[in-house]
Amino acid sequence: MAFLKNVWYCAGFSHELDDGKFLGRKLVGEHVLMYRKEDGTAIAMSNICPHRFAPLSEGRRYGDNVSCPYHGLEFDATGQCTRNPNGDKGSSTDINPPKVARLKSYPFEERWGIMFIWMGKPEKADPSLIPDYSMTEERPGHKTVFGFHKLDAHYQLAVDNLLDRTHVQFLHPRLDQGDTFDEKFERKYSTEQTGDLIWDYHCELNAPKMPLVALLWPEAPDLMEYYFDVRWEAPANMLLDSGSVAPNTNREVGSHSPGANMVTPIDESSCYYFWNLCRDKNLDSPETDMGIQKGVGDTFANEDGRMVTLCQEMMEGETDLLSMKPLLLPSDEAAVRARRIVAKKLQAEADEEAAEKVALEAAE
Repeated sequence: MAFLKNVWYCAGFSHELDDGKFLGRKLVGEHVLMYRKEDGTAIAMSNICPHRFAPLSEGRRYGDNVSCPYHGLEFDATGQCTRNPNGDKGSSTDINPPKVARLKSYPFEERWGIMFIWMGKPEKADPSLIPDYSMTEERPGHKTVFGFHKLDAHYQLAVDNLLDRTHVQFLHPRLDQGDTFDEKFERKYSTEQTGDLIWDYHCELNAPKMPLVALLWPEAPDLMEYYFDVRWEAPANMLLDSGSVAPNTNREVGSHSPGANMVTPIDESSCYYFWNLCRDKNLDSPETDMGIQKGVGDTFANEDGRMVTLCQEMMEGETDLLSMKPLLLPSDEAAVRARRIVAKKLQAEADEEAAEKVALEAAE
């Protein structure tokens, strides 16, 4: 499987490790166990016991250690086997744990309620490279809702979808603005790239109030201006800086609802879509929280997720969209740029691995 490894991926959300829970999740083709040590530190290591390949996430914990649910081999938080309770010749006495029984561990970081994992070379893991999602963090005057969904499609198709605003009027009833538009209605698009960072800008001027805006900001005027600024970082980490304002005002006096949109491959044919949405209006409303959760959940179950899955099926196993020479529209610019950057980075990782292999063989 061709996935970038020396990058930060979203592995889930911090609250998923509450109450000493084990969390097992397949990420970028590898089975990962995540849990929180007694001192509160979150760690990630292989979820596969090397004896019979049982999932350790089904096991028990003893302090910071995890015990295999099948034969009781015990591993510490670094992944080293520290106990073998299966005594020799039927004895109940522990025997020395096998030194070779050491699980792969992963660099693991938490920021803004989000867990990030580095699947590549540990020595290359630089926390300063974690994408900045600070504007989505819950804080005074802001409420954040979290969620995730599994899609049966290659992760780049999900990224294409999230970088595309033009499908909204056709696919999303909750964001439908109706058929009556002000004569001054206007859409504007632009895309900027600085190095390997992409910003895709979309705004709508003099637009009807959407149902979602009515949920987030009930007292909003009937005529609105919307902005949707998307920041993309390889391979699939996006910040959606979005909001709505009354015409001829500014972002400081409207409704601001930034969100993290992070896609992590499971394998070649499936991925996770992790998201959050932070709002600064209607904060003390459980109904709004539930409405956001249901709205995004239904959208990915019945709209985006379903459509992306159908597209994957029509591609009949192909995962490289550009190799199929699709018709490209002006609104596809950000997605195409993102795919080209990922392809460049994949080639760079492959070249580095090849060079290291040659050097190793020469040294032998």
